[in-house]
Amino acid sequence: MLKISKSVEYAILSLKYISDNNNFKVNSKTIASELNIPYDLLAKILQKLVRQEIVKSEQGKFGGYTLLIPSKDLTILQIISALDENVKLANCTFENATIEDCSRVNDCCIRNPFLNLQNKINEMFQSITLQELTN
Repeated sequence: MLKISKSVEYAILSLKYISDNNNFKVNSKTIASELNIPYDLLAKILQKLVRQEIVKSEQGKFGGYTLLIPSKDLTILQIISALDENVKLANCTFENATIEDCSRVNDCCIRNPFLNLQNKINEMFQSITLQELTN
């Protein structure tokens, strides 16, 4: 089943919050409190977004997070990829799917149609920006 993880959902919500406050640095405790996101999970999500250079983190009393990529340029696929998440229709739609992913991977009549559909889904995620999704 195609499903976006809670991590991706929380990342999108927090990036929207940061974007809305982009003239100010926003700290993670404020984001967690305002959006009702578990703080520890949010901290891990934000660390991944920092490593992928989607947000910038500044430490200290007046520190916080700001966007490095404007919301009009930040794609949903970039966010999903930054979190090492996969939004897949089925196990066989992974790039190098093996028999361990699906026992029918080598002789399945629906694998190629699913791969085509998965490519279209990926193209859609690549074409939608954070700004478009959240406006």
